[in-house]
Amino acid sequence: MQQHPYSEELLEQAVNTLGKAFDFADKRLPGGMERFYDIFCASELSHSFGGPGARPNIEISGIEFVMAACKGIVDGDLDTLLYSERRIPRDLQDRGRWCGRALAYHQWETGRSFRAISLYLGGEDLSSIYSTYRTATLRAGAAIIERDYAQAQEIAPTHLRELRVVAGLTQVQLADASGVGLRSIQQYEQRKKDINRAQAHSVARLASALSCRMEDLLED
Repeated sequence: MQQHPYSEELLEQAVNTLGKAFDFADKRLPGGMERFYDIFCASELSHSFGGPGARPNIEISGIEFVMAACKGIVDGDLDTLLYSERRIPRDLQDRGRWCGRALAYHQWETGRSFRAISLYLGGEDLSSIYSTYRTATLRAGAAIIERDYAQAQEIAPTHLRELRVVAGLTQVQLADASGVGLRSIQQYEQRKKDINRAQAHSVARLASALSCRMEDLLED
């Protein structure tokens, strides 16, 4: 059985902190919850949840949590974010909170690092789970992630996603560094577009940004 990374006594607070952080990010952060998910999984802050014997950094508010994860990445100060608001459809108002809570529980239940989780679960995937299972309990939501994503290892992470995670870059950062569109990067990583058929200059730009060879990005 997988060892939990930290004590169960801390779980409720961890779940609540990530729920509040993702809710704030979805409503205030440019790019919303999906961008924050990417930033958080690649951040030093996410490492505090790793085990065994981890001490997750949850003694801060959800807003402070977002600011700590986004430090040096997202332009704008706290006041700017507090007084800005993204237009979110009424039926998605609870998306960030649900996703943050389910993600926190999944990470605790499996003991995996958030960076490892990001190899098989993207921000769009998490949002899709919410759209389908938003009425599910916290435990059920985490179980759905495990069933539909973590155990689908016959569909291995793409080389692009693996190399991006190793490089410590979010999808947004890779898009900025390479000049390749964010949507294209997301589709390559989700296998919705075949990177083997991408234009050579796009693959070359991605390889340069990731300090790898072009052939390292191609799928077998």
